[in-house]
Amino acid sequence: MIKLIATDIDGTLVPDGTDKIDPSIYEVIRGLKAHGIAFAGASGRQFLSMKKLFDPVWQDMYYITDNGSILRDARTIFQKHVIPRGLLFELIRDAKRLPGCDIMLCGEEWAYCEEYSEMFYWMRDSYKYNIKVLGDFETHLTDDIVKMSIYQKDHAEETVNAWFTPKWRNQFKIASAGTMWMDIVEPDADKGSSLRDLQIQLGISKEETMAFGDNLNDIGMLEAAAESYAIGSARDEVKRAARHVAPPLSQNGETQVLKDLLKQLDENKLS
Repeated sequence: MIKLIATDIDGTLVPDGTDKIDPSIYEVIRGLKAHGIAFAGASGRQFLSMKKLFDPVWQDMYYITDNGSILRDARTIFQKHVIPRGLLFELIRDAKRLPGCDIMLCGEEWAYCEEYSEMFYWMRDSYKYNIKVLGDFETHLTDDIVKMSIYQKDHAEETVNAWFTPKWRNQFKIASAGTMWMDIVEPDADKGSSLRDLQIQLGISKEETMAFGDNLNDIGMLEAAAESYAIGSARDEVKRAARHVAPPLSQNGETQVLKDLLKQLDENKLS
C-alpha cells in the first residue's frame, strides 16, 4: 500500500515558473491524508514559494526544497546542506564568465541576486519568491547558501555544460531544472536522497512510495520510489527512468493518477 507520495512542482504540477496549479490538488492532498498517506512537494523552489502555492494545505505536507538541499515539514527543518563559502565564491566567479547568464543564490528563507533583472522580476512576481537585490555577492552576502541557480533564457543547459559542468561536476551536483535553469547543490543534496531520508524518518519503504517528475533533477527521486511516474510531457530520459508515464501536465496528469488512487482506496474501504 502507498504511504508516501512525493512530487516535483514546475513542469509536473504547474507550468514552469507560474503559480497556476489545479486547485483540485488541495482536496486530493486532504483525501490522501485521511487515508494516512503523507504528501511531499519536492522542488528547486524555496519553501516560502511552495508554501504560497499550497496555501490551503501547506501545514499538511512535507517539503524537499532547493533541489534536495533542505528537508522539512511546515515548522521544522530536518536537514540542510550548505555550500562552503570559499567554493561558493569560486562558483560565482566562474558563472559570471558564462555568456548571457544571471545568478541566483538561495538561502533558507531568502534568495539573492546582484541586480534588478528579468530573472529578479520573474522570481518575485511569478514564482512568488522572497528575493533581494544585494549588489556584489562577495561584498554583501552574509547568509548561508544551499543552492546556486544559473539562469539563461534560451540555452541554459547547453551554455553551462560547455565547460562549467565538466569543471565542477566532481565537487557539486549540477542538473537541469528546466529549460532556463541549471542548479548547483552540495553533492549529498538531491531530491532522491532527501526522499530516502524522509522515508527513514517516517518508517516508510521504497515499495510504499510513489513519486512524480518531469526533468533530470527528478530522476533520483523517481529511483527512490517503487511507483514512479514521469509526467507525459517529461523529458525522454525521465520517462525511461520511471516505471509509469502519466498523462501530460496540460491534462493535469498527476492529479488524474492521484484521484484514481483515492477512488481505489475508497472502494477498498467500502468492500
